[in-house]
Amino acid sequence: MVAVTVLLAVFLGTKIILSGLYLKSTTFKISSPALAMAEENKSLPKKATSLDKELGKKKTELDAREKGLKEKETELRSLQEKIDARMAELNDLQTKLTKFAKQLGDKEKAMKDSQMAHLVALYSAMEPGKAAAVMDKLNMETVVSILRYMKGKNAGKIMDMMAPDRGAKISEALSKHN
Repeated sequence: MVAVTVLLAVFLGTKIILSGLYLKSTTFKISSPALAMAEENKSLPKKATSLDKELGKKKTELDAREKGLKEKETELRSLQEKIDARMAELNDLQTKLTKFAKQLGDKEKAMKDSQMAHLVALYSAMEPGKAAAVMDKLNMETVVSILRYMKGKNAGKIMDMMAPDRGAKISEALSKHN
């Protein structure tokens, strides 16, 4: 083992001496940092410059794409504002139409009530026998509506003059509507 250690020490010593001699015989010429950079740039492979060109091209493409996206975003924002304005208009119109439909329904109901009040007054003013004879020719729904709004005493006199089966059907319909 000692022999191997000695052999290894001799080998290392020889290597150190030879490396020193080699370094002494080689001279380095570095006159300036700029010249050193130029020498280093010459040694760069052509791939690096083509990679720089490709990266520059990609950057240009990405910049153009980003610009296009910003323009689209501006357009979309403008369109969204227009849509929001239209939606507000539509909501206002819907509110107005709903209000108008309610008013129209109220007027229609008032008109029907007015017409019904007129019919009730008309049949109440008639003699019960004549009113019963006319009501026998009307449809059941109309008769029920008229009798529902009449005073009980007048309605009773008219129903008394009707045929019993017709009076029973009217009574049944009146009880269902109340």
